[in-house]
Amino acid sequence: MNWSLNFRHAGRATLMALALFCTFCSAAEAPPAEPAHSASTAQAIATVRERVQPAVVSILVVRQDFSGGEARLSLTSGSGSLVSADGYIATNAHVIENGQRFRVVLNDQREFRAGLVGADPVSDLAVLKLENPEQLQFPFAPFSEDISDLKPGDAVIAMGAPNGLRDSLSVGVLNNTQRLLVSLFEDESDYEQALNEVQRTARYYAWLQHDASISPGNSGGPLMDLNGRVIGVNTRGNLFGGAMAFSIPGPIAAAVVKALIADGTIRRSDFGFGIRSLRGSGLNQGALIATVDRDSAAERSGLRPGDVLEAIDNKDIFISQPEQVPEFRRRLSERQIGSKLQLRVRRAQQVRAVLLTSVEQMDAKPREREIANFGISVGEITTLIAKARFLDSTSGVLITGLRTGGPAATAQPALLIGDRILAVNGTQVRGLAEFARSLEPTHFFRSAQGETLTSSVTLSVERRGQNLLSEIIPAPKRIIAAINPELKKSWAGIEVQPIPATLAPALKLPEAGFRITRIYPAGPAANAGLLVGDLITHVQGLAIRPSGLKETSALDLRVRNALRSEPLEVSVQRLAGGVAKKISVKLSLVDEPLGSDKAPRYWDDTLSVMVRELSFYDRNERKLSAKQKGVLLERIENGGRGGLAFLRDADLLVRLNETEIVDIASFRSALSKAQTQQQKKLEFLVMRGADTRILFVDAPWVSEPTPAAATQP
Repeated sequence: MNWSLNFRHAGRATLMALALFCTFCSAAEAPPAEPAHSASTAQAIATVRERVQPAVVSILVVRQDFSGGEARLSLTSGSGSLVSADGYIATNAHVIENGQRFRVVLNDQREFRAGLVGADPVSDLAVLKLENPEQLQFPFAPFSEDISDLKPGDAVIAMGAPNGLRDSLSVGVLNNTQRLLVSLFEDESDYEQALNEVQRTARYYAWLQHDASISPGNSGGPLMDLNGRVIGVNTRGNLFGGAMAFSIPGPIAAAVVKALIADGTIRRSDFGFGIRSLRGSGLNQGALIATVDRDSAAERSGLRPGDVLEAIDNKDIFISQPEQVPEFRRRLSERQIGSKLQLRVRRAQQVRAVLLTSVEQMDAKPREREIANFGISVGEITTLIAKARFLDSTSGVLITGLRTGGPAATAQPALLIGDRILAVNGTQVRGLAEFARSLEPTHFFRSAQGETLTSSVTLSVERRGQNLLSEIIPAPKRIIAAINPELKKSWAGIEVQPIPATLAPALKLPEAGFRITRIYPAGPAANAGLLVGDLITHVQGLAIRPSGLKETSALDLRVRNALRSEPLEVSVQRLAGGVAKKISVKLSLVDEPLGSDKAPRYWDDTLSVMVRELSFYDRNERKLSAKQKGVLLERIENGGRGGLAFLRDADLLVRLNETEIVDIASFRSALSKAQTQQQKKLEFLVMRGADTRILFVDAPWVSEPTPAAATQP
């Protein structure tokens, strides 16, 4: 760590010295400045842009992720490129990961819905297909299948939509054509990258490293050379500064995309072992066995890490450098599933033959779903997860998230993330689908009024080797707590600032008390003639003094507990021209208005938003007239319909389509009317700050393709 820090400091000092040296040179006799790009290079860039840009697309993704035991929608974006005239699009797998809906914006600003043809997390590549009922033809730019002539220093062009800004372009040069993302301070076997928490990627290729600017949103966009070839897929950048970007090589992308278009998936062989190069080993033949998977054919055959693999199918191998490893592993994975592999292996001075049969490579990422009435999200247990967690089988489901305060969090005993649910009410569940079916009976609910409609459910749970039983009472996810009736409290229509005795002299106030900071219009204090700045010192003839800078209870209790049938006498000190004058007034108290926290609320699944009615305090804070109607928006899911319409928290919704919104009832009625009439658009008129603006979105009942809806060729 110290070496790294010192190295960076040394680099900064070197750059500063270089800057000073260049300044000195320019002061003496500076050579003529060279243009950043020659005229011929600039023309080549313009030509490539004109040729390829029409095929570059922006991709909007509504994705569903799981957090806190809940499924949540969000809106993300990435880039891609059309690779065929009939609308197939290549992009990164991480761009479309967990995608529920896809919308593609072409370079000419036409928009299309799209379906997912297939994704290959192992290579971080995916293919979408434009919804194209009119059989339109699109401009396209296929990947180059031969980039062997590329060399460091070649100019490259990156296209895409960084941060959602479409039609963007950056220029740089290739730094390395065989880059593994493993530093000098890491083990070479750790070159694979994490696509998500369980899926590794970049196993079968080395990256193209370049310094064309890459930002979030560029992912999936093409990388070109000055000949107009699409030589890669921009995938990773450096979030911590520095001009480093990494692209999947074009030939790899071409092969994966072709397979996904043909079959929707890619099947690979797995022989149960991994290798590393001979670098640093002192050996000059073969490759080192680096890893052996538990319970694999390789382990059963007696292979051990550290064995030297000398030959495969009687052909000698020599893997001298780490950059050779991805290609070697890729060629093994491309063998037919179930094929035989003959190895010649050396351990110490003993050489022996090992025969392995491949199995299909397993998908690492499990499916996941929300169990709303339990307040949890659960995932299936894949073979890889079972091995990683030392489980004896793949039966049951894993709890992947808990909703705070939900049924699972308050169960007896409480459930925990990582618990393995094995049975429901004594009935074993073997997997995710079976677990979901076991919860289908409608009696697994509690009504919004709190009345229990079900007996408790017993779950059999495995936790760190223990088998536990837990009682859980299911309840609906979206319960808006009913407003508990409270005793009405008296209200004076003011807000105050406590002024303790220690602060009064510094503020040039005659004594301690409560300084009025706000007077609500038409309230008791306003009607009695009190003013902002008045210092309340006595109530009903008794002195009141704050005990601290935030303590208002001495005044609050006197006011709230006062009888509304009798005037409340208040004494104040009023400053005028630097002179304090004592004034006594009588307040005719009224019931405290309904606060924002007590205003009626409603969660709408159609738009994925919470709405609530206006309170007295909302109207005063926003300077709204008593005639102003509408509902306030709260808790908008970014990827829900409300989020896609760009509604925001605190917007005041005053009209939905042609219906004026007065309260929650009119809001629900407007949505119901739009659905009954199958209106294609939802149009919102909202008040936001000083603006009133119109927003709209496609109605949710307008059919869209599912992620697997694209037609296969």
